[in-house]
Amino acid sequence: MGVETKSKDRTTPGNWLGDTLRRFNILVALRENQHLKRTCRECLQLYRGVEEEHTNATARERYAHVVAKRTGADANGANTILRRAEESFATWPNDRPLTFRDVVCYLAVTECLSDDKSQIGIRTDVMVLVAKLIPSNL
Repeated sequence: MGVETKSKDRTTPGNWLGDTLRRFNILVALRENQHLKRTCRECLQLYRGVEEEHTNATARERYAHVVAKRTGADANGANTILRRAEESFATWPNDRPLTFRDVVCYLAVTECLSDDKSQIGIRTDVMVLVAKLIPSNL
């Protein structure tokens, strides 16, 4: 009986610390979510600009231009990022062509993880968020 009372007591240090850490995780998740949304909006804006500038470019060439503008990478660096995005999203579990959503997912995740070196993973379902903000036909 004493154990039950102790575990329900909100004033014990262990429970207070756990509650506080859970609140901070919510703040981290909210910040992460905002970062991902901003990345989607900015990448879509870059894509629209590239689409106007390079009307005859293939989809992959447009993606490379977006990556180069977003990251400052040269052509080789942009192609490396596209290859990594393809390996991460377009080849498993089924091979399919690389999409702009794949590229944005890859950029969003890598940027989010590089912003906070102590972060182990991402709490937000990135693919669901990107699917809401990036049209599927790009």
